[in-house]
Amino acid sequence: MLRLSPQARLIVVAAVFLIVASGAIWLAASQAWMGLALAPGDDGLVVVRDVQREDLPAVLQAGVRLDTLAAPGQGDPLDLRALDVIEEPDTLDTYAELNAFRARQSALDRVLSAGQVVLGVTLADGSSAEVELTVLGSRPVWSLPFEFWLQLGVGGAGILLGGWVWALRHEEASTYFAVSGFGLMLSATAAAVYSTRELAMEGGLFRLLSAGNYTGTNIFGLALISLLLVYPHRLAGRRVIGAVWVLGLSVVLSHVLQLAPSQAVGAYAPMLAQFVALFALIVAQLYYSRRNPLARAALGWFGLSVLLGTGLFVFAIAAPTLLGLAPQASQANAFAIILLIYAGLAIGVARYRLFDLGTWAFRLISYLIGALLLLALDAVLIYGVALERVPAFGLALLTVALVYLPLRNMIGTRILRRDHLDEQRFREILDIALAHSSLHQAVGWHELLSEAFNPLTIETATGGSMVELRDAGQELLVPACGPLPALVLRFADGGRRLFSQADVNRVSGMIQLMQHALDSRDAHEQGARQERSRIARDLHDNIGAQLLRTLHSSETERKDAIVSETLTDLRDIIANAHGNGIRLDEVLAELRYETNERLVQVGLALDWSVSGDEGRIVSARLAHTIRSIVREAASNAIRHAKANRFNVALLIADERVSLSIADDGVGFDEKSTRSGDGLGNMRSRTLAHRGSFAISGAVGTSISVQLPLEDPAP
Repeated sequence: MLRLSPQARLIVVAAVFLIVASGAIWLAASQAWMGLALAPGDDGLVVVRDVQREDLPAVLQAGVRLDTLAAPGQGDPLDLRALDVIEEPDTLDTYAELNAFRARQSALDRVLSAGQVVLGVTLADGSSAEVELTVLGSRPVWSLPFEFWLQLGVGGAGILLGGWVWALRHEEASTYFAVSGFGLMLSATAAAVYSTRELAMEGGLFRLLSAGNYTGTNIFGLALISLLLVYPHRLAGRRVIGAVWVLGLSVVLSHVLQLAPSQAVGAYAPMLAQFVALFALIVAQLYYSRRNPLARAALGWFGLSVLLGTGLFVFAIAAPTLLGLAPQASQANAFAIILLIYAGLAIGVARYRLFDLGTWAFRLISYLIGALLLLALDAVLIYGVALERVPAFGLALLTVALVYLPLRNMIGTRILRRDHLDEQRFREILDIALAHSSLHQAVGWHELLSEAFNPLTIETATGGSMVELRDAGQELLVPACGPLPALVLRFADGGRRLFSQADVNRVSGMIQLMQHALDSRDAHEQGARQERSRIARDLHDNIGAQLLRTLHSSETERKDAIVSETLTDLRDIIANAHGNGIRLDEVLAELRYETNERLVQVGLALDWSVSGDEGRIVSARLAHTIRSIVREAASNAIRHAKANRFNVALLIADERVSLSIADDGVGFDEKSTRSGDGLGNMRSRTLAHRGSFAISGAVGTSISVQLPLEDPAP
């Protein structure tokens, strides 16, 4: 058996529709055409609604009544009646009336086919006249009314929707649905031709098209009944389905052959029986699907579409007819209502966006209620209060806008509300992110998702970098987030509903917040690790080294000086650990006192100058670098320079510290300086702080250091 790909199936379906639509357009355009748009008049006669040809006599204008139609040399004129231009003759009560209608159509068509006709008309002033005109053998396509294209579009949408479902899901249910789409197309395209005729159509062709419309309508209903007998749960076997088709097509044949008890019974009783059967099957399927959320969602679309479609049909067509009023919708609009039902059924069978049923159902039903409320208020104000039509409609619209719409929004907020990321949920996510171990984090995340969505199961998953719906909303994939594993949630609210797009947005927000919390925790822990490393480094490089110097020093004064320096460094380390920073002027004041105390003991004079923004807050690292350089330079001057004066000058400007140190001693040979000596240490500290270091020993010793005020990244 030949199996077609989904694309090939869609191509076949589209080709069938194009062939049928082309035939319908050709058939409608090939009818005799006077160039008039006609409508039934209130007095039971025919009225000109519009003039579509520019070459017609001037007396033929909108509002003119047509009384008779005759062809020269073909006998007496035929009286024209409103019944001649009705859209659908199935509204006639008996087969005798239907046959008489078709006979009149044939007679009128023969007159029009003569080419030259005489119209007896009644003008707007009440006077009578006879108008001769030429009837064209065909009509231009542009003259076909909107109702023709609407019904043709409904037929096309029906078969294409059926073909779409058939292409997506090649199974028994989708096959029945595709057959129903074919039936809808057959019914709508046949009706498009005869219901939008200008005045008349040959009776045999009319009968054939009416039979096509009636057969297509019943194929549509029988296919939907067959669909609900097997989907989503099989309620009957193929023998029962075959019996349904035999019975249904027998009813069709009996009506076409005019064997039914009456025209009305033959035309409308099968349709009513099919609607009742559809409702009964939906109820039965709902019972069998009570534990299957996917099937319930599909049936929800079925029920919603049938409810809306039949509701509109009843209020717009059936109810006015039963009350003796004119229907509020044409046959073309009735087909549009059927398409509304069919689109909902297509969504259910294709399982497309079943998860959004709740939102769509509320919106559609609330809009329908609003429209009906508007019409009801308008009717009450017109017929009950006797207001004019325009003020009544405005008052009804204002009432709906001020009363109903706010109430609808309030109800919608309660019905469709979701678990937003409120303060409680925010705290729970932070608690999970700050848990002590990845195991505690995973358990907390599992409990949070379980509380938020109450799924039947939560299992670990593989792959997936985004939140996504799976299996038509039965599953929700939650991707991995930091140490948290990817999870798949199945059947929301204990299996009572499917996951929706709102759930996707909700989980996405939770994951973003969780990722931010985890990143913040990592950043905090990294900062803490860096701070611990800095403290350990400072203790090792400064405190440890200076205590070691104290241990190996035999001079009491030297030990005291080193201990004093060590205490100062320890205060800097503690201050920096608290993140407070150090005022540069305080560092320099202590350093000046310490340096002067050391120099005085050996008879050296200190020249100290500071300019610029010395009140800046600096890091302990910068303070320690400045202090170490000045200390090392002072130590070298005391030990080696044989100098009388020691000069220190600092300039704080342009986000830099410029440090100049000089003495008037003997200097040194720069080539003999080893990297491990004090000068090399000063250079290393400066370069580690991303600064610049220069030294000269030609005339005394002079040192120039440039240091950035901000700590560079290591």
